[in-house]
Amino acid sequence: MAEEQFFQMFLSRLRESISRLSPLSFNSSPFKASYLSKWYPYDETCEPDGAVAACDGSISESSFSGGLVVWVARSVAHVYLKEGEPISLLEAGVEAGYRLQGRELFLRALELRTLRRALEKASQLHGRVFGIFDGSLYLTFLHHRDRLRAFSRVFENYVRELTLLLKLVDEEKMAVGVSKDSDISYLRAKIMIDILHSMDPEIAAEARGRSIRRIREVLGEKVKGLPPGSMLKTCFEELEQDFSDEGVYSEIAPSPGFTKPLLLAPQTIFLTGEAKSTSWWDSGFRARLKRDEELKGVLEALDDYFSNPPVALTYWMPSMGSKVCRVDVPSSILGYTGAGGSLSGDFFIGDSGVEKAKKIFCVLNRLQKEPHVVHPLAEVDSIARLSRSIYKDAYEPVVVEELRRRGFKASPRRRSIRDAVLRGY
Repeated sequence: MAEEQFFQMFLSRLRESISRLSPLSFNSSPFKASYLSKWYPYDETCEPDGAVAACDGSISESSFSGGLVVWVARSVAHVYLKEGEPISLLEAGVEAGYRLQGRELFLRALELRTLRRALEKASQLHGRVFGIFDGSLYLTFLHHRDRLRAFSRVFENYVRELTLLLKLVDEEKMAVGVSKDSDISYLRAKIMIDILHSMDPEIAAEARGRSIRRIREVLGEKVKGLPPGSMLKTCFEELEQDFSDEGVYSEIAPSPGFTKPLLLAPQTIFLTGEAKSTSWWDSGFRARLKRDEELKGVLEALDDYFSNPPVALTYWMPSMGSKVCRVDVPSSILGYTGAGGSLSGDFFIGDSGVEKAKKIFCVLNRLQKEPHVVHPLAEVDSIARLSRSIYKDAYEPVVVEELRRRGFKASPRRRSIRDAVLRGY
């Protein structure tokens, strides 16, 4: 049968592809001690000193011929008080338009608004509250004006919601973002840049940034002709293993704990062509936005966001876990008060910030249900998730009916018809 033939072909190609790979290992890395110098063993647990709020959401989409698209998003936040049943706060969002872009940002904005409402509600009822967001709190985006114009309203709303949350948090109303899977290598890049700086400040300045590939490219030119075993060549060989921070610390972390929080500078200053930028305020990208009347609202939202203290990045291994999770912490909670937009590069917070971080991980260690899961997040995820079958059976027919009532044809795309006929979905 065709399926059996396909499977045999798949098996052959799989073995061929994997045979070209070599397993990565950092336990034998000459820089293992440098990575572990940023690791703080910590497995203490403590009850939250107040309420706990957790938020999650989901989004579905209907696409029609002619480029008409409808997004349907929903989010839920639970406020757990010391006594009584959790309080639920629900939000729903719908966006209809032609060739919509920014779907994930639309959902993120809804989730951020829901979490902010939950923090405000819990603060009124209990005073102190610890909020957990499922995902990153650090602002990243494609720095291309044409792309931004295509979804400027969605992006602007997302930035404003993120800013409102960051303005709200303090030592009484905490909020952190927990990512169970992360592919970035900001922390590892910072450690390697610091090592390079101790050897040759000029090379470190040229290789500045967060991209392991970029640092490797700069070093590739410098190590030509150097003898084996030279320190620069050893650095280059280390960077050939393009492993994420999460992967490195999941392998080498000796015990439960967390990494020293790294305050993150604006992504803009690390872009190609921004070598002279020392902050968000003097970046070439901001100057280009300033000349673009269509993106005036985006510029205002970004200026407001970068006027707040930056987000700090750290990795946490739960006391019951074997892998690390990425945790984003507003640095205002850690005692930093400077504007994130004024940073000229990433830097590690001081010892007092580490002590404040311990209070966060003390609570997170208590809230975990099983490895890699923070219990309140698991509960809101199960409620917020909008299954494909429920959406197709209950939500999409209403979307179609409303569009047609308003004069739209709302004809299904040919691919959707084919999938329904041939594949049953």
